[in-house]
Amino acid sequence: MKFSANAIVEQTHLTGRWFIHDHFLMSPLLGASLNFTIRNSASLSIQTVINANPLSPSQFFTCRIDNGPWHRWPASDKSMTLSFSPVCHQICIMTGGNCDLDDVWNKNEVFTIAGMTVDDSATIQPLAKSTRVLVLGDSITAGCWVDGKHASVDYRPESNYLAVAQDLLPQIEIHRVAYSAAGVLRPGTGNVPPAQTWLTQLNAQLAAPTKPFNLVIIALGVNDRRFSTSEFRQAYTKYVKTVQQRYHCPVALMVPFLQSFAQEIKTIGQEIKIPVIPTVDWCSETVDGLHPSRRGSLTAGQHFAQALLQLVQ
Repeated sequence: MKFSANAIVEQTHLTGRWFIHDHFLMSPLLGASLNFTIRNSASLSIQTVINANPLSPSQFFTCRIDNGPWHRWPASDKSMTLSFSPVCHQICIMTGGNCDLDDVWNKNEVFTIAGMTVDDSATIQPLAKSTRVLVLGDSITAGCWVDGKHASVDYRPESNYLAVAQDLLPQIEIHRVAYSAAGVLRPGTGNVPPAQTWLTQLNAQLAAPTKPFNLVIIALGVNDRRFSTSEFRQAYTKYVKTVQQRYHCPVALMVPFLQSFAQEIKTIGQEIKIPVIPTVDWCSETVDGLHPSRRGSLTAGQHFAQALLQLVQ
């Protein structure tokens, strides 16, 4: 039995941002996922399309069964088949690696799924959680460079600090909308504009739909360190207020691991009367002086899980 892009949207639970274009299911984001249970099927095949910049390495996808080990594959393989016993299983399929050259904003050089195939007797149901948290961030939140300095192949959204926190807090569903190099002032790679624009836009053509969340966390600022304090303060304050108006739920601010604009973020939190998550000494190791390695992601994720649990209780 073949599931089209429309059927996938209807019968799975999506995190991050997805859209349908030319009968394909697409996402511009690292760490976007499809979550569902599957019964009465001995296999699942996921058909993928390489839709990257011609000069980029292949995009990667990753998936796991019943919260077990992650299995990665390049989109260029065109499909990934999982085999398992025909009882009930939990499945998570996640976008796993891309490149800064991919024009995700103007050209749809994005993660692309053509469909899924299961046994004819299979039943699929969405797998969602009632408490949902959105993190708005940059490459660190997205999961870039976790395993090394090679684009796409070394990206690990399934192992970065958010993923660690997700595994520690199974009762909470953590969404991410995060773009490499992005800030409240600085544009991201892939022709992505600054955060004020991508907050409400999925790409240059499509508006981003608003979903309900219990909490939104703003994890931006490190990429704006080339700008002055006054420029950052003005843009960041405006962004925080726009987030509040868009989501109508509690908002928290997170200081970058590098401590960029730490005092300004704390002051803005005090002025607007919203919590600020301090991150001093959270990251024990980086790949390049900025992006947490797998070990650094583990310690940062443990701290983040503790902070998040306090905010949603």
